[in-house]
Amino acid sequence: MKSRKTHRVLPLAILVLSAAALMCGCVVMPRRAFPKTAGTVRVRGLSAPVEIVRDRYGIPHLYGRSNEDLFFAQGYVHAQDRFWQMEFSRRVGAGRLSELFGKKLLETDIFLRTLGARRTAEREYTLLDPQVRRYLDAYVTGVNAYI
Repeated sequence: MKSRKTHRVLPLAILVLSAAALMCGCVVMPRRAFPKTAGTVRVRGLSAPVEIVRDRYGIPHLYGRSNEDLFFAQGYVHAQDRFWQMEFSRRVGAGRLSELFGKKLLETDIFLRTLGARRTAEREYTLLDPQVRRYLDAYVTGVNAYI
């Protein structure tokens, strides 16, 4: 008689534990992907503190002492909010979609590499005004600080 009860309780326990794990996966884990929008974050690369204030719509407003710090913060916030989009666009420009989606996009990658957007961007970067390059470098440093 005792063994029958055990056989009935075990599947129920497994069901309850599975439901709890599913809830954790569906509720807790996605929330971890949301950007930190309150409190203080300390990152290397800034010359002075930058304040990021999000309005009621979640739109960030950046306040800092230098343009470099503001571009750094903009890169940080972009990576926080739009990293997937940024990564996808980077892979499109470099012709590297098949690394994510498999062989079915190899022909697309070949076409995109033939267009040479990445090579052109690298060449154009060297022609930019040094101040503009500093701003772009600060932005990239902010993206990397978030990553």
